[in-house]
Amino acid sequence: MSGFLLDANVVAMLSPIEPKASPAFLDWLERRDREGRLFLCVVMVHEIVRTIAAFEHRDELEKSAALTGWLAGLVAAYDDRIIALDATAAARAARLEAKAIAAGHAPGLADALVAGVADSHDLVIVTRAPEHFAPFGVTAVSPDAASELS
Repeated sequence: MSGFLLDANVVAMLSPIEPKASPAFLDWLERRDREGRLFLCVVMVHEIVRTIAAFEHRDELEKSAALTGWLAGLVAAYDDRIIALDATAAARAARLEAKAIAAGHAPGLADALVAGVADSHDLVIVTRAPEHFAPFGVTAVSPDAASELS
């Protein structure tokens, strides 16, 4: 394991809209960040921008503006640690998704892409929904479980 890939639902725990991260998890994030072991994925950017757009469509402009500014800072801070979807990760995601479907699961494309990125970069996914990644056979842990990892 070379690091940790933060799922959008974990990144959202750090947002100005509804911060929900525990002190233990924040401490763990800070230590892993100093070590350069935290990564984001372009899929997370998509999911956060989709949330911003939803706020805009509902005329919740204060929330939209707060998230837009926060996301800009996040992207600037993690610029070299935001993993793009390349051909290797896309192919890995396709194979993992096919495996999950063959086993009777119906995973979403976003989760398949995150799983493919994590698998192709030897990263552990930190997510509030580890069960979403179980059908892919990749390692995914909750924020509480991550807080216990070094």
